[in-house]
Amino acid sequence: MNHKWKRTMSVLLAMGTVALSIPAQGFAASVDTSEKVLSNLGITDSVLVGSNVEVTRGQFAQLLLNTSSFKGKAGTTVNYRRFSDVAADHTYATAINVATQQGWMTGYLDGTFKPDQPVKLREAVYGVLALLGYTNEDFTGDQTQGRMSMYYSKELDDGLALVSMESNLTMSNCKSLLYNTLKATNKSGSMYGQIFDCELDADGEINYLKLSDNNVNGPIEVTDSKDIGDILPFSEENATYIIDGEVGYNLDYNSVDVGDVVYYSSKTRTVWVYQDHRDSGEVTGIVYDNSSSMIPVAVYVDGTKYTIESEEMQYAFSTLGEVHVGDEITVVYDDESSTDDADSYNFVLKGYLLDD
Repeated sequence: MNHKWKRTMSVLLAMGTVALSIPAQGFAASVDTSEKVLSNLGITDSVLVGSNVEVTRGQFAQLLLNTSSFKGKAGTTVNYRRFSDVAADHTYATAINVATQQGWMTGYLDGTFKPDQPVKLREAVYGVLALLGYTNEDFTGDQTQGRMSMYYSKELDDGLALVSMESNLTMSNCKSLLYNTLKATNKSGSMYGQIFDCELDADGEINYLKLSDNNVNGPIEVTDSKDIGDILPFSEENATYIIDGEVGYNLDYNSVDVGDVVYYSSKTRTVWVYQDHRDSGEVTGIVYDNSSSMIPVAVYVDGTKYTIESEEMQYAFSTLGEVHVGDEITVVYDDESSTDDADSYNFVLKGYLLDD
């Protein structure tokens, strides 16, 4: 049986004239652009919490690292304790060290960082403005008030709906803030997201299709004839690994084995590895959006539901695509917490293998 990996984004772009015949609402993004951009860049993959779950200071340090030029360059091990309550093997130890060394976040006078304490809007604004190059010298008088004024003037508040500087941020808040930061100008006047090759479209949003086409390669299956080092165009020792949705700080590139499926981004030095998040079977059903018979929103493989969110997967499972009910396929998926209940997950289709 031959297995052939399909990257349907290239098919979608190649068949642009066909896609134009679809009604205007046909392939409008089913997921907010910010969600897709952040996922594409690997900014949120390593912090797996529900949209309404409060983000901790440790997790926010990781999000800041993922949104910086240090992504994929910070290493994965910590040999010393910078804070008394952050062990060297703490999940976010590397991110906390980098965030405090670079001045994006600060610890407490008693030598602690309080990594499990919810991050507040005041602290988050401090962090993203530091990413944009601003320091204490750029604000006179009340430092906090000065930063909040810039927070509003740069429209970093778009989508947050928070008015108190002491508000705890949820994951949804953090996603909006980080996406707005990518679109914002830094201290020197350049769009911050350019460090990841982001560009704005005519609507003032990050051009996801161009970013996706240029930024992520894959899926690629690891075979007997090639290992992860043969696949990546950068050092496998100097990358961030997201293995089945879990950041690979306590794992390493040697964990990637024959049969695994990988995607990678040269720009962010991120490698997404699918090991357990793979299932094979028959396509037993495709669910379409109620408002349009052209937009598939979920697929059932041997009775298991996988949500379809990306435009390339929408195309692949549409009537114009190549996957239909009755086909035998292998899917790779991300499982995202879909509610505040950590045990409740939504299987999101990432890619597929069509069995010829």
